Amino acid sequence: SSKKNDALAASNLLKSNPTNSGQVLKLDVPLLYSLMPTWVQRILRYFPYPCRPSWKRRYLIQIGKYLYRYQIDDNTGIREVSERSKMKLKGTPILLSTVHTTPLVQTTYGLQSANQEEIIAYASDLPPFCSGFFSVTSDGETRHYAVSTVEEANIWVNSLRQGRQSNIELSMGHDKRPYPENWRYIDTMGDERVRRNTRVKDLIRTTERREIEILEYYDGGISASKGHFG
Repeated sequence: SSKKNDALAASNLLKSNPTNSGQVLKLDVPLLYSLMPTWVQRILRYFPYPCRPSWKRRYLIQIGKYLYRYQIDDNTGIREVSERSKMKLKGTPILLSTVHTTPLVQTTYGLQSANQEEIIAYASDLPPFCSGFFSVTSDGETRHYAVSTVEEANIWVNSLRQGRQSNIELSMGHDKRPYPENWRYIDTMGDERVRRNTRVKDLIRTTERREIEILEYYDGGISASKGHFG
């Protein structure tokens, strides 16, 4: 198992000639904040974290079929991130063929979608040393990222869009270019990680569903007995 984990270690992927990689900041919006009306959000923004949105350090690696996300050790300086840095794989690898990537616009109001219909983060919440922003959507979930420059954001957008197209063509047998052997192995380990995480999520959903059914059963039983004796 540790050998399989090592296969997806950031140090291993970075040695395997990835398509793209780099340090980013990911927008983290607390669930409670996202459910609140705008006027309450404005008040919560004056409260300390975890009441308000914040930016988490991440490291992205695009290689083969997937985009891998890593958590950077808090003790690692911003300029010290390298192959030797301690990085922990986060969540489920994102399948590139399912990804939609969009550049985001920084305005006087803050971070907005390209059509400027939605404010994703207010100006006061943006990291001061970042001027490039983009979003990655897959399986109904959208993640917003910040990088140092607009050029860097555009490189990520183009790279992920190209990766999506290449993987779709590869799955249809249209891409005849030779595929690196070490990428095949990494893809296999990525597939296994996806299957494992999916099984865990399914198990949690099943458990939650059973708990709800049990509560409803007892609630129904109590209601019925009240009706019978009441």
